[in-house]
Amino acid sequence: MNALAIDCAVSRLAVAAKSGSTFAKITIDAGTRQSEKLLPAIDTVMKEAGIAPSELDCTAVTQGPGTFTGLRLGLSALKAIQLAHGVPLYAVPSLKAYAWPFRKFRETVLSVIQAKEDEYFYAFYMHGEQIRAEESMDIEGILRQLDPEIPILTCGPAASQFTGRARELFPLCPAYDISPESGCCESLLEIAELMLREKTPPLNDYDGPLYVKKSEAEIALASGTKRKEL
Repeated sequence: MNALAIDCAVSRLAVAAKSGSTFAKITIDAGTRQSEKLLPAIDTVMKEAGIAPSELDCTAVTQGPGTFTGLRLGLSALKAIQLAHGVPLYAVPSLKAYAWPFRKFRETVLSVIQAKEDEYFYAFYMHGEQIRAEESMDIEGILRQLDPEIPILTCGPAASQFTGRARELFPLCPAYDISPESGCCESLLEIAELMLREKTPPLNDYDGPLYVKKSEAEIALASGTKRKEL
């Protein structure tokens, strides 16, 4: 299978391409420079894997939650390939992609992405199945949902930070970090291959990122509208 994957849920971009047994990946701490770093990264991994956009069987991207800018950039780049070459695009919820390697674990898995200081996007998984919809909540609110006698395995880009902060607040917190901080491109490629094999419909042209909370611009706009109405 020839495939391209982009993990754009956080400022640390990860891009990977696969062609048969050949695999190429690049991870960049892009910060606010995601827009100038993404396309060169895509070009680099495609060349390393020895494939052209027209030869791709599918592409995959983290759909959200995550950074507003990163999610839009990742989807836009792969939609361009979809439109130009008819390549199916699969968008995978970010928290699911990070939890994917641990889907066979018996313990409950908590997938986390930092939304802002002490606030996280999160979702719980058991045996690979998501327990309920993604949410955004402060760390104390998340911790109140945990049974202090049952271990919880934490994964995702913010796993280490989350568990460290959790133990500062509650020294007996049963959360344990199990996630390597290397992105989830491998998971995206596995999921996309599975979806392609099962003939799952790809992303529609009009589908966009999965947002759990409004952007600061949307909040400011809504606040300004309310003030005008008053």
